Amino acid sequence: MTFGSLFAGIGGLDLGLERAGMECLWQVEINDYATQVLERHWPGVRRHRDVRTFPPAGDWSVDLICGGFPCQDISNAGRRGGIDGSQSGLFFEVIRVARQLRPRFLLLENVSALLARGMGTVLRELAEIGYDAEWHSISSASMGAPHKRERVFIMAHSNIEGLQGRNSKGMPERTIERITGKGGSCTGELSDHWVTEPDVGRVADGVPRRVDRLKCLGNAVVPQVAEFIGRELIRRIP
Repeated sequence: MTFGSLFAGIGGLDLGLERAGMECLWQVEINDYATQVLERHWPGVRRHRDVRTFPPAGDWSVDLICGGFPCQDISNAGRRGGIDGSQSGLFFEVIRVARQLRPRFLLLENVSALLARGMGTVLRELAEIGYDAEWHSISSASMGAPHKRERVFIMAHSNIEGLQGRNSKGMPERTIERITGKGGSCTGELSDHWVTEPDVGRVADGVPRRVDRLKCLGNAVVPQVAEFIGRELIRRIP
């Protein structure tokens, strides 16, 4: 399966989906520092800087489009303006791109507060362009991380894809329950917790480069969660 990444950040979703066996064909990211990270780790992947002008001319078709659209207007830590806010409202660019490129699948991510501040809009917009969806809140702790970091993941599929009726109540509950509380990465043996976290201090201490790192880490999706979802999707395709 091939995929393209909107709001790619430093590539958390991308890395996880690649670990699941998919191939990244393009990335869209506006942040300069995050783009440098993407260029280093995905040197052969096409990139575009602004979701509002994507896609340019050419063939950008993929099997799946993923994206963690901005959460600033949705998060409990923000002004809670909802999905119509100036930043979180970029979700509607996802709909525009999906309508144009018609991927088989969409994988969207956001803070769990989306369930109260825009989920109805997300599902309505997806339905209007011909996609059914299922969703689940998954925490990083369920993959063994030493922090909760709960996020909602939405898997949308074209009405003609044929996944209807396969666990229609949401993401694979039994698999999540099997992992939750046992820790570990889905790529290795289960353990109580991950041994270490990234070697980046949690306080900026006046170091400009560290500010960029902290911002990108805060926005990033934990790759192990994306990998788990990617493997489940591949397993369920008829």
